[in-house]
Amino acid sequence: MTEVLAALADLPFTALAVRMAAVAVFAVIVALISERVGPFFGAMVASLPIYTGPVYLFLALDHPPDYLARVAVASMATCAVTPIYLLIYGLFARAGRSMMASLSAGLGVWLLCAIFVQLYDWTLVEALLFAVPIFAVSLLLAPHFTDAVPLKAGERAWLDLVVRVLLVTLIVGVVNALSPFVPARLTGILSIMPTVTTSLILVLHGRIGGPATAALLAHSIGGLIGMLLAVTLVAATVVKWGPALSLSLALGISVAWNLMLIAAKQGRALFTRRTR
Repeated sequence: MTEVLAALADLPFTALAVRMAAVAVFAVIVALISERVGPFFGAMVASLPIYTGPVYLFLALDHPPDYLARVAVASMATCAVTPIYLLIYGLFARAGRSMMASLSAGLGVWLLCAIFVQLYDWTLVEALLFAVPIFAVSLLLAPHFTDAVPLKAGERAWLDLVVRVLLVTLIVGVVNALSPFVPARLTGILSIMPTVTTSLILVLHGRIGGPATAALLAHSIGGLIGMLLAVTLVAATVVKWGPALSLSLALGISVAWNLMLIAAKQGRALFTRRTR
């Protein structure tokens, strides 16, 4: 603990302030957008690398490319755990369980899976083979959770935004402080932990109901494929191409994937209207 505090103290104040401010801006943006659009579009925003992107950027500033590549491989394996977390939460939420019970069940399963991921030294191919089947099954199960609607209109409160911002920014700071002292694969787990989705559960479950929150998060599973593709690209290219190009292309892939999902949904809706 003293080493972590010392690491935080050693970070220049200006650099730390810029990092935290950048993450805070991203958190506020995703919070505002997710509450003003439907569950699908909110999911497309929530599944963007709002948390993971800044973490990777800051790690790239502090570590060599080979370290970032090892982190990305661990992130690939951990990314596969997130759909399991979201589906477990959805099962409890749709059954009428409380926010705390539903969240605890989901996070408990995520933690057990993350411990398993941390115990194994993954290669890029192994991590991909681990992730793909889990995403495939999760995509088949996700539609069973997406038919719920909000129980009531959610009243907006600035305290909700403060909760989200603090959760995301504090974890970003901890990850950066811990990175010199923990293995790269553990940093990879911390860098892709479901911070944004957890913050959405904390705020939305009590305001729009568990089933509606589960619907939004189930929609986000498709968007998380873009995240998986992005970290896979980083793992495969960051050493050869350098962090600037690799991370930029990874961000582009994540955004392009979600835009493609939005276009596909809009296209299906237009086709359905014309064939009626």
